[in-house]
Amino acid sequence: MDGKKLEPVVTSRLASAKWKVEYTQHSGHASDLAREFVNEGYNIIVAVGGDGTISQVVNGYMLADGNSKGCAVGIISSGTGGDFVRTTKTPKDPLEALELILSTESTLVDVGHVSATKPNSPSATNEQYFINICSVGISGSIIKRVESSSIAKYISGGLVYWLYTYLTGLAYRPPPVKYTLTGGSAGDDDGKEKQMGLYIMAVANGRYLGGNMHIAPKAQISDGQFDVVCLHDLTLTDAFFKASPALKSGDLMKLPAHQAFTQRNTKVSISPVNAKDKIYVEADGEVAGVLPASWEIISQGCRMILPLS
Repeated sequence: MDGKKLEPVVTSRLASAKWKVEYTQHSGHASDLAREFVNEGYNIIVAVGGDGTISQVVNGYMLADGNSKGCAVGIISSGTGGDFVRTTKTPKDPLEALELILSTESTLVDVGHVSATKPNSPSATNEQYFINICSVGISGSIIKRVESSSIAKYISGGLVYWLYTYLTGLAYRPPPVKYTLTGGSAGDDDGKEKQMGLYIMAVANGRYLGGNMHIAPKAQISDGQFDVVCLHDLTLTDAFFKASPALKSGDLMKLPAHQAFTQRNTKVSISPVNAKDKIYVEADGEVAGVLPASWEIISQGCRMILPLS
């Protein structure tokens, strides 16, 4: 059920309340609208859509400092994606989700922030919030190819994503990067710069990535830390026959320690060893920039209406 079909139901349920519906007209419009709604004094903003829409609403909410203004974000799942909804166990039925929003108290959750280099402006950065997962490596390359695809208008989004996942997987070779992990479980490695051949690093607030990858099975959206999950120095054979099944099942520990690790951290930074390498970063399923990039957790930065369990 899309927003237009849901509107009559909302009209009958909220007959005595002040509310309004706005439909997005272009990319980034949901962020602009959320920012306006916070500043207009609305106490709940409901994102009706997939992961991209939810992420944009959270970005507008954060830019308007919605938490300090007593505003909360609700979710009605529609469209593509659904990784964050899956993590939070938000009802996929729109009417059930609406009843949840109207009957449940809000709770504070963490928000990620990424500062990534603009692809065509090496001296400029793109600042962005994310609510689910921000990742870099093969995942960023896949999203970049999907966004640039000329065939996306002719076939379903899921098929386009699957096609470019397969094609990118065949061609991708882990580029050398330098990285630093800070806080949380970094231990003796806290703040130390290390190097690896990057296959994928997920800086995770939520648990699922790309629709069916259970990449961070222990991530919690309100623990004040990222779950940082990394696969590195993989051969093409390892990537297809070891990494892919492990990513889907969430059992990354089946991979040897020299090819995978997971930590909990509050800050992350990554930069390419070779400046000419253009390594894409994606945030909540949309290109956020390229390396160098840095991440930090904003503990309890957003108030959301989610299932109690």
